[in-house]
Amino acid sequence: RVYRVNWKGFLIDPAEWDDEYAASMAREFGYTQLGEKHWRVIAFLRDHYARTGKIATVYETCEANNLDLEDLEELFPSGYHRGAVKIAGLRER
Repeated sequence: RVYRVNWKGFLIDPAEWDDEYAASMAREFGYTQLGEKHWRVIAFLRDHYARTGKIATVYETCEANNLDLEDLEELFPSGYHRGAVKIAGLRER
């Protein structure tokens, strides 16, 4: 499947996101696999965006997933926006 992305590689339409997109982005970042904690963060980001129309802040994400900032950085070493948000199929701000 071909996904439409902007010039920075973010998915243009979050509605086009699927699990395969997330797995593909994760592989692109060099992650060997997405574990339960990754999927929980991704699901939170997508749900928050669907409810509010906004991308959750890093602090909202940590609080909602009972993670320290260091835990989130370990899960997504490529960064919050370029890692977690991009894998979740959401656009940068």
